[in-house]
Amino acid sequence: MAFGIAMLPGWDFVEFLLWFIENLPRVVAVNVIAVFAAKPGKARWLCILFIPILIVTMISGVILGSWEDAARRGYDPALPSVREAIEVYVAEGTSKGGPDLETILESGNYAPTFGMEEIKYLIKDLLRHTFFHLDEHNTGNIKEGYDKGNDFFEATLDKEVMVYTSGIYKTGKETLKEAQKYKLDFVADAVELKKGDNVLDIGCGWGRLARHFTDLGAKVTGVTLSKEQRQWAMDNVGANEEGNPASPQIHLQDAMKLKERPDLLPATGTFDAITSLEMAEHVGIKRYQEFLREVHGLLKDDGVFYFQVAGLRRQWRYEDLVWGLFMGEHVFPGADASCAMGWVTSQLERGGFEVQRVHNLGYHYSITLYQWLECWRRHEDYINKNYTPEMYRRWEVFLAWSVRVARQGSSTVFMIAATKQGEKKTITPEIEAVREARRIQSQKHLLPTF
Repeated sequence: MAFGIAMLPGWDFVEFLLWFIENLPRVVAVNVIAVFAAKPGKARWLCILFIPILIVTMISGVILGSWEDAARRGYDPALPSVREAIEVYVAEGTSKGGPDLETILESGNYAPTFGMEEIKYLIKDLLRHTFFHLDEHNTGNIKEGYDKGNDFFEATLDKEVMVYTSGIYKTGKETLKEAQKYKLDFVADAVELKKGDNVLDIGCGWGRLARHFTDLGAKVTGVTLSKEQRQWAMDNVGANEEGNPASPQIHLQDAMKLKERPDLLPATGTFDAITSLEMAEHVGIKRYQEFLREVHGLLKDDGVFYFQVAGLRRQWRYEDLVWGLFMGEHVFPGADASCAMGWVTSQLERGGFEVQRVHNLGYHYSITLYQWLECWRRHEDYINKNYTPEMYRRWEVFLAWSVRVARQGSSTVFMIAATKQGEKKTITPEIEAVREARRIQSQKHLLPTF
């Protein structure tokens, strides 16, 4: 079964859905031609309604499939779904005798079925982002995703750390600060950072990676769409200090339009290394290739691209989808490109890259999220006073639920190092030689040495 519908032999519904989203403009073009080519009458109306019917069928299949799956797994239909129980918890807490958050998430009593919350979000927001994903969507999503308030994120990530991506744990007993330091060193090692390198950090957040690389002797340009992140970096990590060559430069800039800003590029027009840590999810499935081609054009032929992506498992369950829609609505709006590793690496290859090493560190993310949850709960009184109790509980749900899904594999994180490879167009033997040397060096350096 797939989405409540019996699978055809050899038919992969998820692959079809990804293909459909990425190629929607072509599908629409072919559909328009079919409309005009069809004879007036039923055939023409069938062509006109083909795409809406297809979308409604897919959504209906998900809804029916979730209920079918819940019945097969023995959930009690008299109890609310996991999302319904969560919404009650967010609104009321346990003040009226309802279950606590751990019971909702871990007891196995509340089914991950699709209901009105998911349907409303699909109709109102997800379809708009997924099928169109305009520049205006990316800009508009920043307020909900990253401009809640720097104090809000300090209460999540710890003011002394402020890294909004997975840490790395050598023993599992590291503090959050130690784990994030290991990760920053890991990234520097992955791109084989050298003193004097020009580095571009796409989606630089609060500037911790940019600061770390600058301390190692690199010249770093960071780009973000968040005014609050940039201000925090200027106030706390010494970003944008005039006359200080050791200061990371952080700019409010859409990475998809970076070539329009030659003043932000090195004299050569390209970077020795490019990093993108858990930002590309916001690019969207529809524009993933556009993003990767942009990165490809900004990277030197002997450069390294470090690409860290939060993704989902290929053999999904309905809880994965219900959690993903909650995240899209309340935590990372517009981040519809959280996909399986195979899809991500295939996209990189199509974009002109060769993957040299990849690590799947979802368990490390689960530990990171748990430490964020602990930090958040220590700040409950502050958040209740300066924001609202409902906002505190909704963010608590995000963190606690994400601990679970990262632990069980519903969500994970891929840490990828890639280099440029040959393209369809003709390139010179000199460029081929440079890329070959980079490839060999990267493959000599497969094991982290940080």
